[in-house]
Amino acid sequence: MPLGSNRASLVHSEAPPAASQTGAISSAIAVLRLLAASEAPVGVNAISRQLALPPSSCFKILKQLQAEDLVDFNVSTKAYTLGGGTLLLAKRALDPRQAFPTIRPRLEQVASETGASIGFWRRIPRGRIVLTGFVEGWTSMRIHMTVGQRLPMLIGSIGREFAAKLDLPESTIRERFDKLRWQVPLSCEDYLQQVAEARDRGYSVDRGNYANAVTSVAAGIENRHGGEVRYGITGMMFSAQHTEDSIARLGDKLKETAAWASNNLVSD
Repeated sequence: MPLGSNRASLVHSEAPPAASQTGAISSAIAVLRLLAASEAPVGVNAISRQLALPPSSCFKILKQLQAEDLVDFNVSTKAYTLGGGTLLLAKRALDPRQAFPTIRPRLEQVASETGASIGFWRRIPRGRIVLTGFVEGWTSMRIHMTVGQRLPMLIGSIGREFAAKLDLPESTIRERFDKLRWQVPLSCEDYLQQVAEARDRGYSVDRGNYANAVTSVAAGIENRHGGEVRYGITGMMFSAQHTEDSIARLGDKLKETAAWASNNLVSD
């Protein structure tokens, strides 16, 4: 759910709603998803047609969502857009523990010292990760990623690091690896070897496999109280701009930052 585009999706409740409310809740979620996918404001009749909802029911849902600041209504155009309340929900879902504001000064320092762009990742359900925060480097040609984007957990350097820190079985890695898409493909055997190297070294490296001509270095953040690793940080740079020494230097700095974060971040 990229925050820059003011788009969001609702988080499903763990407790199922009462049977009499299920239809209304599903319809409200469908309305929000439609507005999130629309590039222009949408009127009630258009929403009603696209979702096959009775106009009166659709109007009632929109007014209820408007009352909760989840949709905005333009009196002049008679059209609806997502409201500011969805942005607040998205921000909270993106970073429930507000970990990125805590670690951001450290990431900015690493970016300043190395010129790399730094991403802060959080593990989420269904074997995926979400970019919770991003700091750009100082070089004239910089890499940018969109906060809120979700990726398979094992992709890129951060994926190798999560695989190492979580000590995933080889069978699990092989099964998930077959579903990954790389710009420059590598074999599962090479990937497994790089996971082992990350486990020994304390950080992982992707040399242009995830994104051609981009080298990324990642370090996982262990929970000081035990349990699963929930966060990771990635430094990204154009491959031609850096040497093996500068890659190692970045890896060491990310590892140091991860060790600091392990003692200062509140895990999910």
